[in-house]
Amino acid sequence: MTSGKIKILTRTAILLAIAVVFQMAGRYMGPQNNFIVGPVVNAVLIIATAATGLWGGAAISVLAPLISAVTNKAPIAPFVLAFTPFIAAGNFILVLAFHLLGKKNKVAALLTGAALKFAFLFASVTVFIRYIGPIIKLPSKTGVVLAGLFSWPQFVTAVIGGILALIVLKALRNNL
Repeated sequence: MTSGKIKILTRTAILLAIAVVFQMAGRYMGPQNNFIVGPVVNAVLIIATAATGLWGGAAISVLAPLISAVTNKAPIAPFVLAFTPFIAAGNFILVLAFHLLGKKNKVAALLTGAALKFAFLFASVTVFIRYIGPIIKLPSKTGVVLAGLFSWPQFVTAVIGGILALIVLKALRNNL
């Protein structure tokens, strides 16, 4: 393995660890933890994409929600696990938008990615609740919680995370 590949793998692993630690710590932060954890995870996705390329951002897009869902002990955890592929896809949409558009205008890339992630997750959770919910016996209260988690907060947390990422990337610009 070349030193470049080792650097990418190491950066990806460190950033994934940051995301997972915040996801696990978020379980002790109270009911509004998604407004702390979400921005950090979204920032990690953007930083990973900038620091490692599309591969690192894509890897964290998939692994972070999967690890979170598998280790979560909340009553809605099995339903979040069933929704994890959609979360991973939403994360990847943010990463891909930043990767494709970020070289020209990072702010526009972040806003576009946040809007696309929100739209995808909102549409996905709506379809999930309506069509998959009855199959997996999704309780109506859990459906309401999922609909709330995967609607407008996704846009807000992605934008805040993007702002955090831009601050970190500016501070690290000489080291990337």
